[in-house]
Amino acid sequence: MPVAALGAAALLAAGGAAATAAPAPVPVKVTPSGPSSSSPIAMSRDGKLVWTVNPETDSVSVIRTDSNRVVARITVGDEPQSVALDPVGRYAYVANAASSSMTVIRITNPKPARFAARPDPRFGPKGRITTGAEPWDVVASPDGLRVFVANSGQDSITVLDVAARKLIGHVALGNSLCNAPDRTRHFQPRAMAITRDSKRLFVTRFLSFTRPGGVQADDNGREGAVCRLDIRTSSPRLRDYRPAQLVRLAPQVTGFTIDSTGDGVADPTSAFPNQLQSIVIRGNNAYLPNIAASPSSPLRFNVDTQAFVNVIGKVNAGAARDESATKFVNLHLGARDPEPGKKRLFFANVWAMGFAKNHAYVVAAGSDMLVKVRVDGSGKLSNTVDADTTRYIDLNDPVNAATSGDNAGKNPQGIAINPAGTRAYVTNFVSRNVSVVDLRTDRVIRTIRISRLPAPGSFEEVVAVGAEMFFSSRGNFNRPAGTTVSTTDRLSSEGWQSCSSCHFKGLTDGVVWSFPDGPRKSVPLNGTFDPHVPADQRFANRILNYTPVRDEVEDFELNIRNVSGPGNLTTPLACAAAPPAPAAATSLFDPNHGLLIADSGDINQAPCTINNFALKNSGRQQVTVTLPGSTVAVPALTAMREWTRVAVRTPNGPLRATKNRPGANLRDVAAGRALFAQSCASCHNGGKWTNSTLDFAPPPAATEFVTERTPAQTFGNPVGSQYLSRFVTDIGSFNLGVPGGTNPIGLNVGGVEKAAAGVVNGASQPPQDALGLDYNGDGKGAGFNVPSLLGILQLPPYYHNGACESLACVVGNARHRTANNTRPDVLISPADQLRVVRFLETINAATPPLP
Repeated sequence: MPVAALGAAALLAAGGAAATAAPAPVPVKVTPSGPSSSSPIAMSRDGKLVWTVNPETDSVSVIRTDSNRVVARITVGDEPQSVALDPVGRYAYVANAASSSMTVIRITNPKPARFAARPDPRFGPKGRITTGAEPWDVVASPDGLRVFVANSGQDSITVLDVAARKLIGHVALGNSLCNAPDRTRHFQPRAMAITRDSKRLFVTRFLSFTRPGGVQADDNGREGAVCRLDIRTSSPRLRDYRPAQLVRLAPQVTGFTIDSTGDGVADPTSAFPNQLQSIVIRGNNAYLPNIAASPSSPLRFNVDTQAFVNVIGKVNAGAARDESATKFVNLHLGARDPEPGKKRLFFANVWAMGFAKNHAYVVAAGSDMLVKVRVDGSGKLSNTVDADTTRYIDLNDPVNAATSGDNAGKNPQGIAINPAGTRAYVTNFVSRNVSVVDLRTDRVIRTIRISRLPAPGSFEEVVAVGAEMFFSSRGNFNRPAGTTVSTTDRLSSEGWQSCSSCHFKGLTDGVVWSFPDGPRKSVPLNGTFDPHVPADQRFANRILNYTPVRDEVEDFELNIRNVSGPGNLTTPLACAAAPPAPAAATSLFDPNHGLLIADSGDINQAPCTINNFALKNSGRQQVTVTLPGSTVAVPALTAMREWTRVAVRTPNGPLRATKNRPGANLRDVAAGRALFAQSCASCHNGGKWTNSTLDFAPPPAATEFVTERTPAQTFGNPVGSQYLSRFVTDIGSFNLGVPGGTNPIGLNVGGVEKAAAGVVNGASQPPQDALGLDYNGDGKGAGFNVPSLLGILQLPPYYHNGACESLACVVGNARHRTANNTRPDVLISPADQLRVVRFLETINAATPPLP
């Protein structure tokens, strides 16, 4: 293969729609019925048809609302994530994230009884138009003239002229005022909404970045962002679609408290909006449900992730502004005192939103719920009952026939509400169905299957169960005869959070958390296994976490129990299978939480021992799940590992640049690869793009894992976590980018090198020093585990403590380039550094690895 062809397969994709000899249609005059927004589910203007994407089968389903039956399934591109409808019913537009394309579907008969539609070849082969990398969202303007696609991996917005059936071009967001002050950061555009007059387009930045003066691992250190574009949908000129305003979304007080100072007094906590997957306009306000992050120490499940709906005001005219302080709601506050007869369950991973008269319904993807809130005349949100109580609709209640078995709605990700405000359709990603909700009674009345579940006994069935374990904050498990413990809600405490709360689609929320070992970014899981080797790799995964404290995916059982769950019991219980003396024959592990059960197989007892190294956690006794229509009991923790192994997709890098599309320059990419091979490949090699690979069958030998407290430290007060010492590499990154640190890089946004404070009797204790230094002088412990570079552009910030928010910052760090001044620097030239950045941006699963 020529060197210019090396890199991501998507890099070579062509741009634009295919030419067509057919005459362009005359634009249709449309009277807008309201603003539009991007979503994985959409309803026709007359309320008679619902369209929803099926990412697992690369298709869209069309549902008749009078009969609640699927009338069509239409094949589109790879991994469709969003669908938008033409306001007069001519077309449907589908954003295909994995194939960097949009499919245009022509609706030839919109009548439900005779519905007919197919991909329209006049827009391109199979109706597909190449957009930019990772097109996650698509929206049609209310006047029907233009369609916009948010290319999350390209930092651009594709503009389609519907009447001319061709692209006008691609609006660059990276190098725009919306990416200020650091235009080298990756904007990652995601959700979109257009005002009713089709004059303003709002685009969210998916992940937050530090605010001016802010630092990582701090509740008030970061901010969300929305870009306002001024658009002229009658214009064929790209310059008439321009970024006009950056709207900053500040952190907000959560309403929850924790003693963070150790003085015995509970302190208020704040959180910043993050993972902005949805934006919906109503009146003069835009609403943004999101998973807000509260990473300051101490780390506790009931303060670290929040269910925010932020609000932007004045969206129709003038300068839009953050009005969250007076209008937003933290949905978790309404879960504290549930309505009579309902469980106390919190609302994990709020993801989408729809309006019906004076109420809004918010999708809680992790908790499998709709959450109902009030909306007053000014747009202010509030609970439906009182300060502690808001109504929820459970889509996955195992004791309700309408929401159990094949009727269960698992991992809802979008909502469409009919024009009368009486019925909602909710699309469920994991269960592959749509829940139909009567909004007059707030009850699920029907579930519609839109895609088949895997065959019983197949490997795909195991992966499907793994997805359920990963995305759910609750979990429903098989209940053998004689069971006395809970077989529901074992995945977190009261449904507060899931693995996906911090690992979007198995990737990362981009947050630097105050973890027990120190400030650590949520590690993306796509680099855990080698995508180039499809064979069984259960003992060839990457060593896990920035400080290598885990060697198996199953070790995250401890996160389920102690980070997302309530933690240990206060009173120990007898072990079902007592360990050899002199170990205690009791356990503090809660038998009502977690996926592992007693090693004797007794579901009513927890394991006596769970740790990261001394005892392997793979293959242990665990709770099971049986999918609807199957008789196979699938081990839940094993299934989660298998989902991580095969189902976490590495994002595509930017497509090549064209005349009107900003993107990658093939010559620069090829030169950058050659420079990377000279300077970086000793640490970042192989299919995982890291030299951190498990090379033993767990558990490791006792000599492999050490602590900084044995022998006793000679300075500082480090935490006593065990870690695998030979997987640590020192590039001089301890205290990197920390104000007053020993290795500043100029930005000073890095998380301070302190471990999360412990909590004793509700009071925070003084934090210990973070790992990353050799505190005891034994020659071990200086440095961190080498991260994977797969999809690295899409996974900011960088370094364990988030000291860099762009790849330019990383490559510009001389200590990193020279492995802490132990190697010659071959990247002194700024031009060469930029070439390496351009190569790094393109690394995905198809990029040929370096040896």
